[in-house]
Amino acid sequence: MKKIASIIILTLLTILVLYPSVNATDTGVVVDQELVAISLTNTGLQVEKTVKVTNKGTENITSLRFWIQQDIQDAVKITELQSGADLVPLITGNIRTCNLSAANLSMISDASMTLQLTYHLPSSAQNYIQTLLYNTTFFSVTYENRDLFQGEHILYGSDANNAIQILLYKPTEAPLNITMIIIVFLIVIIVLAMLLLLLKKQRSKTKKAVSESEETLAAKKSLLLSLLKDLEKQYRAKSISDETYTKIKDEYKQQAVDVMKKLDDLKK
Repeated sequence: MKKIASIIILTLLTILVLYPSVNATDTGVVVDQELVAISLTNTGLQVEKTVKVTNKGTENITSLRFWIQQDIQDAVKITELQSGADLVPLITGNIRTCNLSAANLSMISDASMTLQLTYHLPSSAQNYIQTLLYNTTFFSVTYENRDLFQGEHILYGSDANNAIQILLYKPTEAPLNITMIIIVFLIVIIVLAMLLLLLKKQRSKTKKAVSESEETLAAKKSLLLSLLKDLEKQYRAKSISDETYTKIKDEYKQQAVDVMKKLDDLKK
């Protein structure tokens, strides 16, 4: 019996040494502010809490507790921001108990500490649930930069009614940023369709204008060549003088050269 009693005592002492948070106290802790920011990511709803706590008691604080809803998808990362130390919590149901001593941290009377908690909820989660474990001066929840909840001077209560449940979005709605992405995508498609339609019409007008210009220039070329032939016949028949022939011939030739040059430019 003595051996069994000795083993039990040694076991208890070992537990106390390894997990001093078991009998550590957090009496006197007050949450100055708890800011909860929720955003939609590829891995689900990211919850990022920034919690500032102050020791209003007379004894050193060696542990802190945090309430986390059950349907999280990964481990909770808890970091003390001033030192950058990551805290490894003990899990008891919804409670995460952090042993500050294990990270060489503690809070003397009137000292403050700021911590950041990060974890993910399923993207299908419609509610954010929070139970306050300490008296809280200011508490707020935002979802995609929308204010969902703000409360001041919330007193801790040990009953289940102390839980705060906040609707993130209506069940019939998609999360905000997905809705915005869909709207932007549809707008882009509509704008591109309109631009393509306008471009197609412009090309059609340009093609038609080019076609009409070619026909006009071709007709003008034929007319000028015909006029030159008639002029040559009249000159041979001596119906016009040398001076008139030379003047009109040079004018028609220049016009013919200009027309043929324009036709060549259109074909390039």
